[in-house]
Amino acid sequence: MNLLIGANFKMNKTNTELLEYFQTFTTEYPNTPGVDVMIAPATIGLSKAAEFIENSPIHLGAQNMFSELSGAYTGETSPLMLQDIKCEYVILGHSERRTIFGETDEMVNKKVKTALAHNIRPILCIGENLAQKEEGQTKDILRVQLEKGLAGIEDTTNIDIAYEPVWAIGTGKSATPEYAEEIHMFIREILGQQESRIIYGGSVTEATAHELISKREVNGFLIGSAALDPRRLIKIVEEATR
Repeated sequence: MNLLIGANFKMNKTNTELLEYFQTFTTEYPNTPGVDVMIAPATIGLSKAAEFIENSPIHLGAQNMFSELSGAYTGETSPLMLQDIKCEYVILGHSERRTIFGETDEMVNKKVKTALAHNIRPILCIGENLAQKEEGQTKDILRVQLEKGLAGIEDTTNIDIAYEPVWAIGTGKSATPEYAEEIHMFIREILGQQESRIIYGGSVTEATAHELISKREVNGFLIGSAALDPRRLIKIVEEATR
């Protein structure tokens, strides 16, 4: 399977800044074989990003999506809107959506089902916070998030899983390669199939990428702040494939 290296821009970059970013990235990125690069700008930049990356090897992703197709859902984005701009991926269940905006596993599950029904590949995010980790609850938390997030879905092979320990997101603290592999093996066991990519997110940088990706069950990354610089993202891809 190809590695999946995703960039989550979160609430960063205006359309002007996106243009500058993609001008640099599409010019300098060598289209590395065996890697799917997915970039998820803020919702307001999705349409422009789709134009900027046309005829490039970059895959477009959204940071979120609602579970309904249309209606009185102020501020939400429909899967039909994502389809219309050829958005291929959608990040669902990110810890910031869960903790700041109150998304539940049940809400995430509905979104995953809707994405699959509209041929948008979900990246389902799961992860434990620091207190849960210190209390030895990591695997219990992940099992619940995974099983509830995938409830009622018989074929999970078109879903990628992002393990993002909350204690490592934006903190500069990354899980050790050994810890990441242990958790990814646990996730793979629950999935019961080999087709889904299990990617790691949590302060991934060009300095940590090679060691992390050297573990067999680490199939890529979901990157936040380090990916905001196009040359750093290219360097991470280089480190992951050397």
